[in-house]
Amino acid sequence: MTNNTYKEIALKLHGYDKVLIFPHVNMDGDCLGSSAALCHVLRGFGKEAYVLADDVTPRNLDFLESGVVTRDYDVFEEYDLAILVDCGSKSRIGERAAVFDRARENAVIDHHGVSENDTEFNFGIIEPSSAATAELIYLIASEMGAEVTLRIAQCIFAAISTDTGSFQHSNTTARTHKIVSEIYEVPGFDGNKIAQLLYNRKSLGAIQLEGRVISEMETFSGGRIIMSAVTQAHLIETGTLMNESDGIIQKLMSIDGVEIACVLKETDDKTVRASLRAKSYANVARVAKSFGGGGHIRAAGLTFEGTICEAKAEIAKALEAELVRSNDEK
Repeated sequence: MTNNTYKEIALKLHGYDKVLIFPHVNMDGDCLGSSAALCHVLRGFGKEAYVLADDVTPRNLDFLESGVVTRDYDVFEEYDLAILVDCGSKSRIGERAAVFDRARENAVIDHHGVSENDTEFNFGIIEPSSAATAELIYLIASEMGAEVTLRIAQCIFAAISTDTGSFQHSNTTARTHKIVSEIYEVPGFDGNKIAQLLYNRKSLGAIQLEGRVISEMETFSGGRIIMSAVTQAHLIETGTLMNESDGIIQKLMSIDGVEIACVLKETDDKTVRASLRAKSYANVARVAKSFGGGGHIRAAGLTFEGTICEAKAEIAKALEAELVRSNDEK
């Protein structure tokens, strides 16, 4: 797909009346925040718009639903436009793909550099250099002439904050800070309030889960790679949901000397999802892609068909090889 400009996308969006927005499964802050922000922008122009989700929103992101999320697959019998947000493939939206296909036209707004290229789009943009999809939403909204309301500001800020690791990740740019500085000019906006909602509302069980997972971590390559796992047994023991484990990988990345962190998440006894992060030079997207996954150079994910033990052995081996390769490329 050839990218459209922000202005071209803005002009096209003005031409649709009924729009469904599709975040990827296992929604994170950028995915839900970007989707909700876009929905509020479209509603501001009188469009009928919804974010169609099918999984449980993580506790720390529930405020981002902000009246725009539906789980009703029949919210529209027929509609004008389907938009994939923060993902570039129908394979990332599960059973909602059938609803996506009902649209008269479709589009994509994403910042991931690796996709399966299994979906034809009428228009859109995939811009891997963007720190977050929310940056693209903000720039498109500006081209549309949208008023950045408090709701939109909160969604954009939350999306950028989470996808940049509170502006710590290497994907953070001058443009990122410029957009956030403009968000702070929106009447009533309080960045501290959003930060408290995002980062300081963990359940007791989530803290207990974090402790178990961190205590069971393993190191490889002289401590430069660190790996741990969240099992179904952990979730039962702590009374938590899998989405309450999302911040653990950042704790592993904070350890001095670690370049790559991996958290394995046991979906069932035959399926494991893996989250990968790199600190400064490793390319974890290459590892994810080799297992059929994708993402960014420094943040990627994959799904492994097999047990936790099998996943640990094979992914650790691949990460060690990538560490050597990335080190040679420095």
